[in-house]
Amino acid sequence: MRTLAVLPSRFQASRFPGKPLALIAGKPMIQWVFEAARRAQGVDRVVVATDDDRIASTVHGFGGEAVMTDPALPSGTDRTAAALAALGEPFDCVLNIQGDEPAMHPETVAAVVALMRDQAGLPMGTAACPFAHADELFNPNAVKVVVDDHRRALYFSRSPIPYLRHSSIFEPDFRPWMKPEQLSHFKRHLGLYAYRPDTLRAFTKLPPHPLEQLEMLEQLRALAAGIPIGVADTPFLSLGVDVPADVAAAEALLRERGLAR
Repeated sequence: MRTLAVLPSRFQASRFPGKPLALIAGKPMIQWVFEAARRAQGVDRVVVATDDDRIASTVHGFGGEAVMTDPALPSGTDRTAAALAALGEPFDCVLNIQGDEPAMHPETVAAVVALMRDQAGLPMGTAACPFAHADELFNPNAVKVVVDDHRRALYFSRSPIPYLRHSSIFEPDFRPWMKPEQLSHFKRHLGLYAYRPDTLRAFTKLPPHPLEQLEMLEQLRALAAGIPIGVADTPFLSLGVDVPADVAAAEALLRERGLAR
């Protein structure tokens, strides 16, 4: 299976302009993501899909490959599809690894590739890791996913799902505690997707779905259209950097893994 990893990366992020070039432990954020993807087993080629010459120049500077895409594209998924089209080469699987995930672990990427390799009929895949602390369930930036018995996604939400009917954790006086066996029911979705090329092209032609617009979660468009999404388990957390204040947490996670000082 020939796999392409695309890292969508745009300069004009409303909450963090120039985010892909922000230094994380001394390296541009996009370089951390690129190097993780390149180290992942099963990935044959890695490209950054960007709309900005400054990002492309930085990528070329650390030895990476960049593909220029239209600034008007509405999402990273559209940018991923545009990069695939621009390359004009056949691939069996296309990864969309968000360019603001500097702590994405190569083994997580490899697990999603293996999922797509082992399940030939699966049109989409993604990954999820355990929650370390119960209070993280209430962070809307930590997206939750519930899965069926075949490890297919049932739903993604910014709200804590599933709801524990006979627990006090969702009461107003909640304190961040939970029994380990209860916390194990919750899965934290991570910022990468795998597509069959035909699925990727079809997805970008679908209109945004009301559920997607309510939650601001693009993957709900796929579920609403009946596109199955397999979910690979990984023990490795990956923190998205949405605003400058998130940089410190990402650096701390990289230091914890011995990758940064």
